[in-house]
Formats: sequence, structure tokens, C-alpha cells
Amino acid sequence: MAKYLLALFGFCSLTAFGQGGFVKSEKKGNDYMVVSNHGIQFSLGPTYSFHSDPIQGELTSLNGARGIYNITPKSQLGIYAEFGMVHFPKWKGTPVKALKKSRIIDYFDWGLGYAMYRGTEETEVTYKNALGDVISSSKESGQFNNGYLYGRYSAHSLVYFGKKKIVKVRKHFVDNSLGFQFSYCISPGDTTYNNGYDPHLTTRSFEGYNDNKLAAQFVYSLGVGIRLNKAWMFVPSVTVPIVTVNHWDGFNANFNWYSSSYWPIQAQVKFIKLFEKPNKCGVYSTPEDKEMQKAYEMQN
Repeated sequence: MAKYLLALFGFCSLTAFGQGGFVKSEKKGNDYMVVSNHGIQFSLGPTYSFHSDPIQGELTSLNGARGIYNITPKSQLGIYAEFGMVHFPKWKGTPVKALKKSRIIDYFDWGLGYAMYRGTEETEVTYKNALGDVISSSKESGQFNNGYLYGRYSAHSLVYFGKKKIVKVRKHFVDNSLGFQFSYCISPGDTTYNNGYDPHLTTRSFEGYNDNKLAAQFVYSLGVGIRLNKAWMFVPSVTVPIVTVNHWDGFNANFNWYSSSYWPIQAQVKFIKLFEKPNKCGVYSTPEDKEMQKAYEMQN
């Protein structure tokens, strides 16, 4: 399924680039471009699930077996892709003088996407005799690849830095966002180890399986953005879930699988493309353009 999603995402990206964007003119590049307050956004990147600590305990089976067990979770890379829209409000809102900002929230965006979270868990059992000597050991492992469809809506605040500008706006910025996300597990991973191994050493839980497929979470994102021109922005960033609100398990956003828990994060390369508007006769994209037009008319 991931292969088809990647192919679809690549097609959408090429189509978006082909329908507009960077068109250099002979003199001022994109300075004559007129853009709206709305556009598209799309992103792609890896996922990674930070695992909980290993678990160690003593065997307490009915057949009198003695020994210890070690349960070791491991993290693996996954992948995600998202496509949606972005909206820059026209109202100024509440100004922030300390940051030289005219409003707290600079833009909103939303997206629909697919994310795959992956991980493994390994259980090693060491059997001992009455004297404490090791007589045998066994090691088994299981792997899960959980696929989620999700929808997200976020509010972003930008903090600009540096001296370079695209017309009147500084080129570089820090992008903070807080959002709300619904995720639905469409392809839960294996619930048993390889070869069906299950020693029943600890309680196991599987979030995303059966009746726990839906998760509602607050998510936070932090990135550093570059405004390429009036229409295009490039924002490498990291998104982390803060808390899950529909199956409450304290202030965390972990999901359980096998005997361990995992905290998923994602790193992304995000592109924003504002829609272009036709430059009507007598309408100038910037005050500088208007002054240049006046100077041209005076010379002719």
C-alpha cells in the first residue's frame, strides 16, 4: 500500500509544480507575481516510534519452571505523506510587540494523509535449575507495521529572522504550530510473534486493533522555513503528538503494542504554494511596482 501512496504523492507533487510556481522573468524574477491568501500544502517524510524501556522479570509458570525473561522493544523507520490546503487570514488579530508581529496566528492549514508506524519486540527467556544454573534459553520476536489514515487541522505562528527579504517579508522564519488530529488504523500489524509464539509473560495491549482503531490527539510542530518567492515556501519540520484525548492514559501520546509502548514522531519536508491571481491592469503587486510604473511613464 505504501508503494501506491508514494506513487500518488509523487504524481500530485509533479502536477502541483507543473501548474505554477517559479517562473523567472528577465529582470525582477517573481516580484510581479500576485498571490491570494490561500493555497495548497503537501509534505513527505519518515516516521519513527520511540520505544519504552525493556522489561525484565522472573518466570512464574504453573509447571515449576525457573528463570528470567527480558522483553526488548526496538524502533524502526516508517513513512508518511500528506496533502491539504493553507489559509492566511486577512485580519491582523492580536499584535505581539516583543516579536514585532501584527498577530499571534499567522496562518491555518489542514491536511489528509497516511502514516505508517513500525517497530519490533524481542523476548528472551532463560531457564535455570534449582541451583541457579542456566539449562536452556529461547529468543523470539515480532514486528508490526501499523498504517493510519489521518486528518489534521493546525494553527501556525511565525517568528521571522535574518535580513534577507522577499519583497517586504523576511525570507527566513521559525514555524510553530498546534493542531488537532484524528487517526484511524486501517492496517493493524501482527498481534503475535513469529511462529505464533506467546509465552504469556506480561499483559499485552494493541491500540489500533478491533475497537481501539480511532485516536484523537493534540499535535505540535516545529520547523524552520524559507520563503522561496511570493508563492512558494519550504518548511522542514518535526511533528510530535502531545496527548491522546479519546482513550485517556495520562498526559502522553503513546500507543501500546505487544508488551511495550511507542511514541510516534514524524519529520517532514513541507511545501506551501499560494494560488496566483492575474495581475489586472492598474493593479500592482507591491508599492515598489507602482513607483516603477510611474517612472516608466514619465520617461516615455
